[in-house]
Amino acid sequence: MVTIRKNLVSQSIINNVTSGIGNGRKWITVHETDNERATANADAHGRLQTGGNSRSASWHYTVDDKEVVQSFNHNVKCWAGGDGLGNGNSNSIHIEICVNSDGNYKKAVQNAAEIVKKIMKEENIPLANVVQHNHWSGKNCPSKMRSGKYGYTWAQFKDMLKDDITTVSKPSTSNNEGYYKKGTGLYRIKKACIAYDGVVFGKSKKVQALKVNEKYTIVDIVKVGNAYRLKTKSGLYITAKKEFVEKV
Repeated sequence: MVTIRKNLVSQSIINNVTSGIGNGRKWITVHETDNERATANADAHGRLQTGGNSRSASWHYTVDDKEVVQSFNHNVKCWAGGDGLGNGNSNSIHIEICVNSDGNYKKAVQNAAEIVKKIMKEENIPLANVVQHNHWSGKNCPSKMRSGKYGYTWAQFKDMLKDDITTVSKPSTSNNEGYYKKGTGLYRIKKACIAYDGVVFGKSKKVQALKVNEKYTIVDIVKVGNAYRLKTKSGLYITAKKEFVEKV
């Protein structure tokens, strides 16, 4: 595992270049620094943030070919999405990959994949919610990965995360047998449970209590880590555990 070094900013800097505490932590956004100057590595960008970035910008982690430097805790709403009060700035953890000319870009991308996988596990963030900066603002970022000319495409980066999820899931394969993994249509509630507005139950809003023998039309089944969720016709999510539901 790549070395992760904390160099957290002061509260005064949090006050100046973020929207404060309350990050929903539902997304991970990947950026590139676009600074090819020699020595513009993770340490330099970490020190830039602790010194008070002159720009109105902030991000949680900077990654190079040797280490990861953390500048903000996950609960801080950093200004990196370029979408104002949208999900990019309010509900995402931001990762900057260094492109300094004296560094190894490919290794930096590999290290970025490691830290993204770690955060996905810690915060229970699904692969579908790992996105480019471009997703929020339309900016051409991460530009090198988007062009695919420097060793990794975005699709290859996402594949690196998929491989890890598969590997981590293997020891728990037997646990998955307790879930419906496919099959849309009508389902009956066997045991009282809750419907949520998102797939990550710990971070989603409880919308409705479901009672035994109620029936719901399921339009999709979504995998979240080692678990599965049923998506109802109304857009809510319920557990796919056979203990709680059964296909009619």
